[in-house]
Amino acid sequence: MFATVSEILGRPHHVASVLPNLDNFLLREIGQLPARKILESSQISLYSLDFEHRRAVFVETPADVDLSQASFFFRTQFEKAVRVLTISFETLIQLANSLSIEDERLIFIYSVGRCGSTLASQIFAQVPGVISMSEPFALSQLVVARNTKTAPNEELIALLEASIAILCKSPAPTAWAVKGQSFAIELGDWLHKLYPRARNLFLYRQADTWLLSGLRAYVGDVETDAAEHRAREARRRELLGSLVPAIANYDAELPLSHAGMLALMWLTAMERYVQLCDAGAEMLAIRYASWLATPRETADAMLAYCQCMPDDMTAIAEVLNRDSQAGTHLARDAVRQRERAASESDLEQLRWHLRNHAFIHDVDYEAPNTLKI
Repeated sequence: MFATVSEILGRPHHVASVLPNLDNFLLREIGQLPARKILESSQISLYSLDFEHRRAVFVETPADVDLSQASFFFRTQFEKAVRVLTISFETLIQLANSLSIEDERLIFIYSVGRCGSTLASQIFAQVPGVISMSEPFALSQLVVARNTKTAPNEELIALLEASIAILCKSPAPTAWAVKGQSFAIELGDWLHKLYPRARNLFLYRQADTWLLSGLRAYVGDVETDAAEHRAREARRRELLGSLVPAIANYDAELPLSHAGMLALMWLTAMERYVQLCDAGAEMLAIRYASWLATPRETADAMLAYCQCMPDDMTAIAEVLNRDSQAGTHLARDAVRQRERAASESDLEQLRWHLRNHAFIHDVDYEAPNTLKI
């Protein structure tokens, strides 16, 4: 089994617009090496899954880059990569089969997004013996593949198991903490069956303040005319529809604004969490308000639940006092500079979707097993 190796000659896209794939880089193939080297190097990490060509893409980063400390795993991979390696899906699965993952040392962090999940990931990154991974993009790609039926479920489950094994290939004496994007909760049922003893967290925020935060974070450029606005909303709907089944299944003849899509995203994540609880997954839910009101106590409770409490909390206290997304396009200061606010129309769309949901009707719906401080 061999991996194809390429050197990076350039990066044609700005990091903020990148969805991880080989097109992110200008490459020149320079040879091959035994695929086993991927398992032996802690600096080689899974970057993306190329379903079109049925290959897994890895990047190699310098020795001084610690991806466990990255706010967004795939963005740091893009920025710091020095080489790219590719192997077939079949080789990926074979490599993963040589690894043994103790699922009681796995922590999965699910969320609705914009609710403190990056902070939680960075807290775990400060605990000795924990390897933390914040938003490895392969998980989101598997969500798209599942929702669009790109491959049979049996193959996608095998790729999911292989991806988790490869992401967790470096020994972690205490735990591996894996935080996907909010869409990764679509894989929660498969992950629970694969790793029934894993510990699971779900971070969330009440719907109205979450909607406002989402509109500010993802407002993008202001369209100059109605046609441009409609085209942008259509592209957004197509992209999010591949990640959120409720958006894909929404009546194509009916308009669906950005606020409406965000409302469906929030409701879907909340609903999936409840379904995981009903399926028997052991879960702890943490409200965003808990991080705001009692950050130290919330961190203590989360770490105790995951059996990761360190002897020294100094580094964690420092994390609690800084912006967990500093230096990215989602940093607090950057988001505050965006003028977009939730209009009454936006809020009414949220309320409409809440009224029409099967069981979630309130903006401050309390998820089962929510942490109480």
